[in-house]
Amino acid sequence: METQIMNNHDALIERLSRAATPVKRPASPWQRALRWILLALPCGFLASLIMPSAAANWSDPGALWAGLGMLVSLGLGVFALKTAFALSIAGHKLPQWRWLAAFSVVWLLVELLQINSSGDPVGHFGDGIYCYTFMLIAGIPMMIIAVSALRQTRSLYPAGSLAIAGLGIAAMSQIILGFCHPVAGELMDLLMHLAAAITLIAIAVLAGRRWIAI
Repeated sequence: METQIMNNHDALIERLSRAATPVKRPASPWQRALRWILLALPCGFLASLIMPSAAANWSDPGALWAGLGMLVSLGLGVFALKTAFALSIAGHKLPQWRWLAAFSVVWLLVELLQINSSGDPVGHFGDGIYCYTFMLIAGIPMMIIAVSALRQTRSLYPAGSLAIAGLGIAAMSQIILGFCHPVAGELMDLLMHLAAAITLIAIAVLAGRRWIAI
């Protein structure tokens, strides 16, 4: 019987039509990114509580650059997550890549200016280990939520979607770090921030690719 249906195109189409269910249109990439932020940021913050921390002293020199860096990190994180969700939808008009690159360059410039205003711009080897560990602990829960969100639509470009999502997660992790980190920047800190971002991107691509691939 099954073979007859498979050989009869009209019968097969009729059978599939009866079994088909309405398809719910996914929310826009912007809406999905904002929903992710509302859910993921608190989870990342709660995860970060297992790390010892101290409140940042916003009266210190360089606080303006530190605050601006957190603001740019927010913009980079939101835009990266929006781009990751847009990339996961086939035929969706993708944002211009130069805007994502521009956010990244502005973030790096602000970080370098913050370092330049520091009394100890280079720091000492090992100073950034805390930053690296903190960003990973805060980022892993957010990564799980991002993979779950991307799995709703899957992606034709899973590695690209996950890599950009990992960049957004790193930016969000740095925002949380900024509230319990000295406002004075150091080069060693920045290097470990970049190392944590690369690690989060690599983990996202390696661990999440099979879950969102079509």
